[in-house]
Amino acid sequence: MALRKSLLAAICIFALLIGLCVSVGADELRGAWVTSWTRGFFTPQEIDATVSAAKKAGINALFIEVRKFADAYYDSKIEPRGDGMAPDFDALAYTLKKAHAEGIQVHAWVVVYRAWCGAKTGPKDPKHIINKHPDWVLLSKDGKNWAGEGIYLDPGVPAAREYIVSVFEDIAKRYNVDGIHYDYVRYPGNQWGYSDAALKQYYADTGAKAKPAVDDPKWLQWKRDQVTALVKLSKEKIKAANPKIAISAATICWGGVPNDFTKTSPYVSVSQDWRMWMEKGLIDINIPMNYKTEDKYGKAFRLWADAAGKWSAGGLVYQGLGAEYQSPENIVTQIKYCRSIGQKGFLLFSFNQGKRRDALVPVLGAALGPAPKLTINAIDYKVEARRTYGRGIDLAVASKTDEAIAQFKKAIDFDPEYADAHFRLGRCYLKVKDYPAAKASFLKTLELDPTYESAKKELDLLDQQT
Repeated sequence: MALRKSLLAAICIFALLIGLCVSVGADELRGAWVTSWTRGFFTPQEIDATVSAAKKAGINALFIEVRKFADAYYDSKIEPRGDGMAPDFDALAYTLKKAHAEGIQVHAWVVVYRAWCGAKTGPKDPKHIINKHPDWVLLSKDGKNWAGEGIYLDPGVPAAREYIVSVFEDIAKRYNVDGIHYDYVRYPGNQWGYSDAALKQYYADTGAKAKPAVDDPKWLQWKRDQVTALVKLSKEKIKAANPKIAISAATICWGGVPNDFTKTSPYVSVSQDWRMWMEKGLIDINIPMNYKTEDKYGKAFRLWADAAGKWSAGGLVYQGLGAEYQSPENIVTQIKYCRSIGQKGFLLFSFNQGKRRDALVPVLGAALGPAPKLTINAIDYKVEARRTYGRGIDLAVASKTDEAIAQFKKAIDFDPEYADAHFRLGRCYLKVKDYPAAKASFLKTLELDPTYESAKKELDLLDQQT
């Protein structure tokens, strides 16, 4: 009997190893979240152990929660120090030093809107942003400030948005992080968004006169626009500080998977239009928190994984896997599925110290092998070129020719071999009567694609004119 069990175990491990032999390329991101709720990076010893465990498990990116609720697990001059961290210790700086030495990326995980999750009376520290600006606190339609998950700042208050972004910009300027990773970048639900400051802004923006109903389409779109405005501003500030920082978001994938994204929970319930963020290039990586267990909800896991890929606009999608909620073997099965549909990464929730990590590490290590070092930036420049090209098309259709020219040039900077961008640039030059530049663009188009008939026709017309 003992021999039979040993043989079965060996066969299972071998099957897992064979199953993971799907081509994934050298730049697969194998990530793990490390929370600031339990032990894992509060002291040098904890960080050493976490980095060592990541190395053994084949993990090559750690997402460290450096902002839990408007606090800091690093040397911040803006927000108060997080609980649990060793005195005078900069957890982010030490993690960067130790992880980078092992070829492991470090992404600064920041909780965006949720600003408190302790006692319902709120934080005691007078320097906490909730106490400094109670007018920024998110309220429900009936005036409550506790959203079940805690107290939020209201996305509809521009000053709160600018404050939050200033925190992220500070990290980008002072720390050599590989990425900044948003969490809770949403409303907690449709009942929320009714602070006086937000309503005042809504009336000013839309001309509305009365407090909107929770299901008012204009109100819901305005709320989505407020969340997106933070994502857009944050990208501008972070990329200006360090263009190599990859911006990612942990996104919602609750409920069913309709064909139309505008019918999904993230869009309808929490005002999180992550499909549009991908289409517009406002984030580099989308990480749906797809924590569905393989044994009970494997079908739902696959539906959301597939849908996230469909709604990615060709950008990077990594599934968030619920390592706390299922066996290591089932996690390996879900990694295999992510690879089979062409997704080049995954994140494990979570990777804090404890018995679960101790059980997970050897299984992952055996199944995955040593992690590839991420040798390129997480941004796919061909994808970025196509997003930029799309913005150029919109501008050209709107007869904003000068702006369209700038976008097509930018698309070509991202991807010099993008024939369509060269052609569209030539068409724009025709509109402004810069015929030599137009001809050069059409010639370049044909150099890249000799079968491009529209470019041939434009050149013939130019030759006839001259």
